[in-house]
Amino acid sequence: MQDALESPSFSRKNSWAFQLALCLLGPFFFLSVFFSIFAPLPALYLRQGFETEKLSRIWSLIAVFVGCALCGLIKGGVGALGFFLFASLPALMLGELLGKKKSPELAISAAALLVLFATCALGFGIAKSHEAPLIPFVRTELKSAIHEMSTRLIETQKGDLATESLEELKKIAENPNLLIDELPGILLSAILLLCTIPCVAMIRWNPKGFLRRSGIPRDFLRKWRSPEWLVWIALFCLAFLIFEVPYLSPIANNLLKPILLIYFFQGMSILAFFLDSLRIRGPIRLILYGFGIVFLTPMVISFGFFDLWFDFRRRRQDGIDEKDEEV
Repeated sequence: MQDALESPSFSRKNSWAFQLALCLLGPFFFLSVFFSIFAPLPALYLRQGFETEKLSRIWSLIAVFVGCALCGLIKGGVGALGFFLFASLPALMLGELLGKKKSPELAISAAALLVLFATCALGFGIAKSHEAPLIPFVRTELKSAIHEMSTRLIETQKGDLATESLEELKKIAENPNLLIDELPGILLSAILLLCTIPCVAMIRWNPKGFLRRSGIPRDFLRKWRSPEWLVWIALFCLAFLIFEVPYLSPIANNLLKPILLIYFFQGMSILAFFLDSLRIRGPIRLILYGFGIVFLTPMVISFGFFDLWFDFRRRRQDGIDEKDEEV
């Protein structure tokens, strides 16, 4: 495998057309609904796709400029700012830290905190320009946006939505606070996912010997586990959800969402370990991943959570040869 990493297929240069296509792919992902979570990936690839640091930085900055320009032309200033916040910043931070051989956990955490800080700073700046307190201003704007979006969905998708979904939308349109109280946790989870998916994709794809150059073990994903102390935070959050405590229960409710996402990642790592041990690859592996994500999410989270005590991977012999083409 090491010979494969050093082979000409890993060391040959990218074509200009391929690099420019990646610059265009970022804004395409961002402006789409389904693929927006992959928006940082092209710039991250460009940051890690060259042997020289200087060339990598130049092309990643070109991708940022092209993405902001295209999103600005199509969606205006909001589109350009959104691409910079939620695509460019994660890619640049991940690229810099992974390039310095920092751990994926540190890179993802730093990128997520940077995006969160920049988003809060932007909200504070907008509120300041309107000479209004930050939190009341944000709540008012969010209420208006949620009411408008839910009302539009009810009007345009009324015939396509299930009865239960339609009733939920009507409740949200009448009382946007139902969704606003959940938004901090949703935002934290979305930012964490936005910074994690590109990093996981690079580790699985391993373009041009990325793992070797970043110092990441090839079995990183199937052996990854969350820190042990996280379980105590999760238990405290669950306790405050069961026993309602003013102020603390809403915080616990929102904090629990990204924590459950982390345990979902650990559950998927366990699934990857057993798929590797059974030598399941290709389309069947992809189908099993999709089935676990779509239909068995609570079970995957449970496996990740209880792994601290049961250590599901401990008793199985790990004699698995990693393959770069695994999905």
